[in-house]
Amino acid sequence: MFGKKKKEESPPPVETPPVEDKTKGKAKGGKKRGDNKEVVSVTDNLFQPIEKKKRKFFSKKLLFIMLVFISVGVAAFVVYKIYFIPKNTQGVKREYAKKELPNIILAEEVVRFSFDLLPEFYDSTIIFNDSVIALENEVKRLNELGKQFPDQIKIAEKEIKIIEKEKTKLKQTYEKLEKKVEALYVSYKVNQESGIKQIEEQRNEIFTSSKDALAPVLELTKRIYAMSAAESKEPEGFFKKAIYKIRQKIGK
Repeated sequence: MFGKKKKEESPPPVETPPVEDKTKGKAKGGKKRGDNKEVVSVTDNLFQPIEKKKRKFFSKKLLFIMLVFISVGVAAFVVYKIYFIPKNTQGVKREYAKKELPNIILAEEVVRFSFDLLPEFYDSTIIFNDSVIALENEVKRLNELGKQFPDQIKIAEKEIKIIEKEKTKLKQTYEKLEKKVEALYVSYKVNQESGIKQIEEQRNEIFTSSKDALAPVLELTKRIYAMSAAESKEPEGFFKKAIYKIRQKIGK
């Protein structure tokens, strides 16, 4: 009976040797490596804000320098455009239009020639013609004023002498300039290359002479235009307007 019991009893479980956890060694080793990684990451995090600040500082500085260069460039362009680029006040291309110039002795084709190749002289020519007309009209006005006040005619005559003297000087100067321009026109038509060379050589002299000749006359015409504008302006107020209209009728 005892033997049967022994056979029926199951054999005791065999204790298996504990299996070494291989990950422990790795974990230990991993902890060491991990510890190093943690140290590096901490130090990296410490240095990152400093680098960002440096980058921000440099980027702001670079942006400021770029803005300075841009502003200087814009200012230089504006100065160049204002002072060095030829101005076109009307904003349109110059176009030639035939005008009645009773005080100009030049032929029409020579006037057109000056418009194309001597534009400064052409502009002065227009001013010269208009100035002579203004002076002649002023002489007529002063003569009429002298007739109205014969006792004071010497005052009008004194002014007339000044105007006539300046007009004569201006006409004499312009006759010489017109002959020079006419000679340039003929030279240009005979030989275009040598003609252009002569134009370039004489351009400044012609323009300076015309400007100097016009200077004293422009002072006279400035006063004449201002006076005529003041007289033609209708005053305010009922009685002043009535007197102004009466004077206008008498003057006519």
